[in-house]
Amino acid sequence: MSPACCPSGSWPQLLVTSKEDLNKDDLPPPKGEILTIPVEGQEALSIYYAKAAEGKTTKGSILVLPDIYSVRVLLPHVRSGDRIGSISDALAGEGYHVALAGVFRDQPYDEAVKGPDDGDFLTFDSFAQDGGVDWFKKQSYEVLGPRVKAAAAFLNEKSPGQPLGVLGFCFGQWLQCKASATGDVDFACAVGCHPTTVLESAVFGGDEEAMMNALKQPTLALWAKNDAKNYLGEGYCAKAIANSGGEVKEFPEMLHGWVSRGDVADPAVKAGVETAIEGAKAFFEKHMK
Repeated sequence: MSPACCPSGSWPQLLVTSKEDLNKDDLPPPKGEILTIPVEGQEALSIYYAKAAEGKTTKGSILVLPDIYSVRVLLPHVRSGDRIGSISDALAGEGYHVALAGVFRDQPYDEAVKGPDDGDFLTFDSFAQDGGVDWFKKQSYEVLGPRVKAAAAFLNEKSPGQPLGVLGFCFGQWLQCKASATGDVDFACAVGCHPTTVLESAVFGGDEEAMMNALKQPTLALWAKNDAKNYLGEGYCAKAIANSGGEVKEFPEMLHGWVSRGDVADPAVKAGVETAIEGAKAFFEKHMK
């Protein structure tokens, strides 16, 4: 059964054993460090924190919220690739303090719902396994919201009085919209890759349209050809994004998940990834003044 956040035909988990990626083994090690921060009413949370590059004027901070898969910079033992970690480092290189929040702790989807170690991991369909739907239901905003607020508070302490942006991938895009709509975090702007706000209604029983209409900052949505159609034309998500002062940028040749998981050995996908990242940087530059 496919989960609501990843439509049919989406890019699967990025694996170091199968993908040429933006951070090969011969590239420099991660620029940041793993820290733990307190979370109200919960155990401490691990984050990957990359300071703004030396010699750069600090522009503010960016909170990064991952997709459902493990991120190697946070969990070094996993078989995932680490493009989200590389993107975090790239944003730090632009002059932002960056925190990649490990909102799923040590149980991201691929760690919680596994195939056998002696099976063919490269063709294993974790979404077909028992436990997938239950895993999603456990990731409610009541559980993850305090972690988002804690990571945002950490960044606000690192750059007091400066703007806070947010970058979300897949599930992380829903999470950033929820944090904005509730008013729990004051973002200056938001970038969401592979929109998944359908989770609000399909999994958590909320009102997706109401959530989107309550966004409180300019938002850029990077849309793939198999993402939800309500982000196009007169769809209510498209209208809400426009009303936020943002826009939907369409990538009609890309598949859901391409920014964080697409195979950049394919020149077209690599170009799509690079265009998306440059667009995100430009949006942050414009709105984080």
